[in-house]
Amino acid sequence: MKKFLLIAPVLLTVIAARADVVVIQKMESAMMNGEIVMKIKGDKGRVDMPNSPGGSVSMIIDGASGEVSAVIHSQKMVRKMGGDQLKAAVEQAKKTAAATPSEKPKATGKMEKVGEWDTEIYDANMGGQTAKIWVAKNFPNAEKLKAEMLKISKAMGQGGMDAASADVPGMPVKTEITTAIGKMTTTIIKVVEQTVDAKEFEVPKDYKEESK
Repeated sequence: MKKFLLIAPVLLTVIAARADVVVIQKMESAMMNGEIVMKIKGDKGRVDMPNSPGGSVSMIIDGASGEVSAVIHSQKMVRKMGGDQLKAAVEQAKKTAAATPSEKPKATGKMEKVGEWDTEIYDANMGGQTAKIWVAKNFPNAEKLKAEMLKISKAMGQGGMDAASADVPGMPVKTEITTAIGKMTTTIIKVVEQTVDAKEFEVPKDYKEESK
């Protein structure tokens, strides 16, 4: 559950940054496979994560109140945390990021199509691990979107392993990181600005809150 607790603090600084937006990514790894869906509406945010050993989980963030809810669907349960817990998690995330080594990615000169985007492949060292980054140089609003996604992914505990933090001229639309347990590949499938139903940011009424 520690990983989920790290998602909220930084996402709180992202929400309200732009119009409603939905980012869909595909995750492929030994530990987790499926789609990660990020939704932002005003001062509210939500991250739906693919099935893991513990089942699917949604993080719902209320930027106005500072409350964060980890919704565990398999158990129909919700775990909530407030300002003090968020502050502690933010400080821990900062310490982790400061201790993570990074290097400027190097262009390989190789070009490849990823989805609808023409990309150039970069070699990188992310969090002390080797990686390849497919960069779309003509991606619309790349810098603004990277800033938002970086805040979210840092909150998810990726730290220096996040491609959005890489110093590259465009949007990283695909990242392949070689880890001790195998490769982890993340690919952007879709980014759209569209109206998100406010109900998406509500905890289901039949879910019980975990006792403290």
